[in-house]
Amino acid sequence: MDEVAGTPTVFQSSRWRLLVDEPRDGPTNMAVDEALALGCDRGWSPPTLRAYRWTIPTVSLGVNQSIEGEVNLTACRERRVPVVRRPTGGRALLHDRELTYSLAIPILRGSRSVLHDYRWISHCLLLALQRLGVAATLSRGDPPKRETGGLCFLSSARYEIAVNGRKLIGSAQRRLSGALLQHGSLLIEIEHPAWNALFPQGRDLEARATALRVLLGRSPGWEELVEALRAGFEAGAAVTLEPGGLTSQEESVVQELVVKRYGATDWTFRR
Repeated sequence: MDEVAGTPTVFQSSRWRLLVDEPRDGPTNMAVDEALALGCDRGWSPPTLRAYRWTIPTVSLGVNQSIEGEVNLTACRERRVPVVRRPTGGRALLHDRELTYSLAIPILRGSRSVLHDYRWISHCLLLALQRLGVAATLSRGDPPKRETGGLCFLSSARYEIAVNGRKLIGSAQRRLSGALLQHGSLLIEIEHPAWNALFPQGRDLEARATALRVLLGRSPGWEELVEALRAGFEAGAAVTLEPGGLTSQEESVVQELVVKRYGATDWTFRR
């Protein structure tokens, strides 16, 4: 594997699960991602790359993000767009016409930095985009003093993925004591009227973000996107991805997390 590109030299397992999930609502999607990370941390889940969608357009917030002034809740109610809070950091975004990925893998305690892992995961995503015909690059990150507000696709962190300076994939990470969770959104299309209505700074999005339809002149199908994602991670991380579903233990944890956290208003709307 290419150390210059930021990929790691050794994983605890060279066989990972590929979970191509059915569309789910916001609380369940976030609960599945956390359940996978908890399973990797505690030893009852294999390393898992998940590709998923959302049953309806949904706004998500970063775990510590304030909702006040960042999301137009009146517009969300009028458009029947639910709001969910993620287990990871970052800023708000609308999940709609996209492929969402998550990666949950065990990591050795105290090993590697956040940026190291962010970089090699982005390298895998770059390889996936190359299969789709998209020549993307890794962002150097926006200047520290640049004011971008609370909308994810208005700013780029270091090693996020952009095309001609416009962000294409927004990602966020969480590290447990013995596991890593990273998930993110690959935009297929951007419905600007919806973003404009739901976010105070939505009108700034056109200059800062892009989507596959803009870059390719078409919207790739779901199977094509999943295959590109699979190939990118297999090549970039030198692993084998084997299709699989959630275990009964993971399903049980998902249901518990939906009730106690991601489906609870005190979690979603906490200050």
